[in-house]
Amino acid sequence: MPKLLCSMISDSNYPSTGTLLAQINPIPNASTEVLAWGNQWVQFFAGLKGIAQAWAAQVDEKHSAHWVANWPPGVAPHQFPKETLQSVVRHGKALTIQDRKTLTSEGVFPLIQDDQVIGLIGLMSHQADYFTPETSKWISSLTGNIARSLFQEDYKNRERQLEFSIYKVLQSNLDIKNTLPVALEITAEVLKADAVIAHSHNPSTQQFETCVTYGLSTATLERFPRRHKSDLAGKLFTNGNQPVWVEDLRETPPGSHPINGLGNMGFCGYLALPLIAHHDIKGILEVFWQMPHTEKTYQVGFLERVSEQFAYAMEHDSILKNLQNNNQFLASGYNVIIEGLSRTLELRDLETDGHSQRVSRLTMLLAEHMLIPQEQWDDIRRGALLHDIGKIGIPDAILLKPGSLTDQERKMMQLHVVYAYNILSPTTTSRHTLDIIHYHHEHWNGKGYPDGLKGLQIPLVARIFSVVDVFDALTSDRPYRPAWSRSQALNYLMDQAGIQFDPKVVKAFMEIADGKP
Repeated sequence: MPKLLCSMISDSNYPSTGTLLAQINPIPNASTEVLAWGNQWVQFFAGLKGIAQAWAAQVDEKHSAHWVANWPPGVAPHQFPKETLQSVVRHGKALTIQDRKTLTSEGVFPLIQDDQVIGLIGLMSHQADYFTPETSKWISSLTGNIARSLFQEDYKNRERQLEFSIYKVLQSNLDIKNTLPVALEITAEVLKADAVIAHSHNPSTQQFETCVTYGLSTATLERFPRRHKSDLAGKLFTNGNQPVWVEDLRETPPGSHPINGLGNMGFCGYLALPLIAHHDIKGILEVFWQMPHTEKTYQVGFLERVSEQFAYAMEHDSILKNLQNNNQFLASGYNVIIEGLSRTLELRDLETDGHSQRVSRLTMLLAEHMLIPQEQWDDIRRGALLHDIGKIGIPDAILLKPGSLTDQERKMMQLHVVYAYNILSPTTTSRHTLDIIHYHHEHWNGKGYPDGLKGLQIPLVARIFSVVDVFDALTSDRPYRPAWSRSQALNYLMDQAGIQFDPKVVKAFMEIADGKP
């Protein structure tokens, strides 16, 4: 496989373009798909008779070209005159050069998508007359397919990155008024939309309330009420919870009118996304374009995943508001409510049925054995009961996945400790409760998450609970494996003492293990 050349053609508004050739390395932040694309095409051209060198580059929105791949491996590609590269990027036309003295010829061919140069193909031959008009025409005709393949791979990678950005933004704060504006802006960027509106749904009144908007002026918003009734929700449900597309609002089909009447404000293209969580409608996301906009099927998967994220964000916001509104009630019956919350989570995450109750009891046994002061016990018990409450923020597709998780899914799953902290920190001042839910996945050797704490940096209550949590998980059935025996689990804890767990805590756990009910 060809090695990759890291380089850049800097070209801001087309000043004098310089070629900077660096050591052979992969380009920064390049997706594996784009790298594979580059290798595929340079090897294709390298297989043509008469071609001595081939390279591929990607051109970004600032007209900077980044080298993706070259052939032959380990050989720096021919250095084209900077004026040649500048002209190809600027004008989008291929250029060829013949050198009769060295008996070589070179060609640079642009890759064009939507009238923009998105990449370059560079070729060099030891035949001075290689790039005949017929050969150049044939290569230029091929660049259309090459450009489309690059555009598709680059778009998929960009879409994944932006999707994860939306996910992180929505989960960074449970108050959607703080997160929705940024999430809507990212969504508009992906869809190239002119305006986006998020509406929440009130099931008691069957009304929609405008939460946050993007791309609309204050004057426009003042013309419409915040609360609306609409038959669009009914159409979304009868449509199997599928998005509703309207190519041109000037010819709106029955039941597809925008909730707040923006069809009369010069918008044409329209998309309504149902926001569904746990089979209940939480709201609707409306997307507007100023020009007619046809349905783009390659975005359907993205839209489904993003709409689920918005739906869960609204659900989490509702949960948080309920917790805050009932703060006085929580103060009087705090422990009872916490147990109810832990059981509620286990109803969703069936593989952890009874887990919170078991680890709570065993954690208290270990805390007492380790002479933890009694005044800390209630807070420790609450932390044990609610340690997984952050999983309410994990989509079902990840939480209930029977097989192994992808790297990106694993990163999302690991965020549950942050979500738990965000949920509980506004409702409790207990350091011990928050330490357990936030740090029980930290490892003694510093290779845990979320902060990579090491050794005694990890709060003692989190180190205690970590041992109990893993023991119970190992001795419980999971969809992907049967339960381990008690001896197998205890051996694992001893093997991981000084690696994943505090050795002193493991020793204390072994002392009470025989007394476990």
